[in-house]
Amino acid sequence: MEEAYGRLIIETPRLSIHLATVQDAPLVHALWTDERVMRNVGFPSGLPMSLEDICDDIRGRADNEFSQLLIVHVKPSGEAIGQCSMGLPDEQGISETDVKLLPTYWGRRFGVEIKRSLVDYLFMHTDCDAVQATPNISNPASIKMQEAVGGVRVDEGVYEFPEAMRNFTTPVHYVTYRVYRQAWQQSRLNIESKP
Repeated sequence: MEEAYGRLIIETPRLSIHLATVQDAPLVHALWTDERVMRNVGFPSGLPMSLEDICDDIRGRADNEFSQLLIVHVKPSGEAIGQCSMGLPDEQGISETDVKLLPTYWGRRFGVEIKRSLVDYLFMHTDCDAVQATPNISNPASIKMQEAVGGVRVDEGVYEFPEAMRNFTTPVHYVTYRVYRQAWQQSRLNIESKP
């Protein structure tokens, strides 16, 4: 089954996270067109993209873990349950992450496991100073996920989509959470020093 996946990037006790390939387009399409998943990011009816659009999106991305979508699989069954992403640090040293799960898998703490693995990966493989996410203020599950991995609230705002997109989007009232490298290092020291 492993050969059907893109390159393995991260493994956790319950999950494996791989680079997306065009074979993953149906899963991504299911996520991006699901209003339950996408309403929190400003698309109350889902993202209006066809399966072919998503194939093109995956083909158009660089073949590395910081540019390509990442697909999350449950071990040992290999069932794909969601998609995530992480970016290289910007000029301020901040990397962004995103996690989207099929609604069937909500409430099982998979999001926390994924987010923690992305934070660890970014701090171990880049020189970022902070890992950031901007959950919708109306999405308590995502806010709890940010806080569970050491995220601290640093700001809030409202994102307005460009005029050309306003027929199928809504403004997003978001909260900015950041996990700082120093706090992450301290938490790892605390874990390692426990008997």
